[in-house]
Amino acid sequence: MVYGGLDDEQARAVHPLDGGSFLVMGTTGSFGAGASDIHLFELDAAGERQWSRTIGGPGVDRLTRSRAAADGTFWAVGYTNGQGEGGYDGLLLHLNAEGDVLQEHTFGGADWDFLHDLRILANGDLLLAGETYSNGAVEGRAWLLRCTNAGDTLWTRTLTLDGLNTQGSCVTITPDEGYVLGGSVETATGDRNALLCRWTSNGELMWTAQYGGAEDDELRDVLTCASGGYSAVGVTASYSDWTEAYHLRVDDEGGELWYRNWGQINDQESQEHAELSDGTFMTIGYTKTSGGGGKDMFLLKSGIDGDFIYGRTFGGLEDDEGLGLAVLADGFICVGLARSYGSGGSDAFVVRTGPEGTTATENVISSFDPLTVEDVTADVPAFHPNPTTGVLHVPTSPHSRKLLVTDRTGRLVQRELLMPGVDRVMLSLPDGLYIVHLEDHRPVRVVIHHP
Repeated sequence: MVYGGLDDEQARAVHPLDGGSFLVMGTTGSFGAGASDIHLFELDAAGERQWSRTIGGPGVDRLTRSRAAADGTFWAVGYTNGQGEGGYDGLLLHLNAEGDVLQEHTFGGADWDFLHDLRILANGDLLLAGETYSNGAVEGRAWLLRCTNAGDTLWTRTLTLDGLNTQGSCVTITPDEGYVLGGSVETATGDRNALLCRWTSNGELMWTAQYGGAEDDELRDVLTCASGGYSAVGVTASYSDWTEAYHLRVDDEGGELWYRNWGQINDQESQEHAELSDGTFMTIGYTKTSGGGGKDMFLLKSGIDGDFIYGRTFGGLEDDEGLGLAVLADGFICVGLARSYGSGGSDAFVVRTGPEGTTATENVISSFDPLTVEDVTADVPAFHPNPTTGVLHVPTSPHSRKLLVTDRTGRLVQRELLMPGVDRVMLSLPDGLYIVHLEDHRPVRVVIHHP
């Protein structure tokens, strides 16, 4: 089923609730108070929406990941430019099952700071992971924070390797209550390697390890395996002419046990995964190698050794992507975004499957969200041309400014520092829809199309 309005929606996470219903969390551009707001809705066991609501102000508020707490509440992270110290700040929300905000906190400095993942520790403390440009981190640094469940910061760590840019995308807790952070690191030749780094419970760095080949490699989700060591998934461009899904398995010291690259004949990416009780893995992402056309949400089951067991595609003629999943007693529930169905733009896409990854029907039902839209004015930069072949004219400023470009899922795909007086930027990206974030301005959707 798909849920949304006339603009863009995406679902990033889903949590089973008591009674057989589900809490879906994501982001909306159709409703709420600003350019994008956090979007929550509950579905019953049949997929019927029970309620929906938004969280956010007149600027940008985006949710990137959430985790369920033992007391039935939920913690979620993302970023906002509507509050905090300045620019974008990491956002932490504590929510109940009805979507009420129990706590809201921001983290960061005067520059841009993003939170991408979190984990809940045994004593209730929270571990937050992301990327920071504050405190002298001009090129961006992987960012690790520990805070109490009241939002008080206990310590903060950043990672710089040989002065190069690092990005923290995901984090997991180790058996001795340390942490493994995953993401990527820039190399001396300008590409990016997949990165894992191990920290003690007190935030002391133990080891770092890089993985991948001669092109860009990035990890987006990491988990601690029941048999020891760690599993991580993401994306690689090192082993094929295509962008491929990447699955990496390492031991306790970060030594590579095996890796798998999936795609080979067309683009494929992985976003999140889970280890099942028998040691096999379920991964959610997208593929263009099969399915209905364009990108299709892709649910992949792989073995203990990473070998392919089965893959299931969900989607239509346009681009449809998987971003999150939950394991159920009788199957799986997958969430993401769909452009093949719905009310306009992209809609939140929710697919429930049986234990073999199959659905009861291939029919996709669209549900228009009745939420209202608040009338909010904002400073929208006059970017042109739009669509563009890559060269984008931007408003000038007497000050240097940061410009970030994210794709529809909120993933950072390009960063630039615009010097005073600069009135244009080259977007070196494939065809598609992107969000351009120019410092001190509201984000703008830009279409890139190469003739």
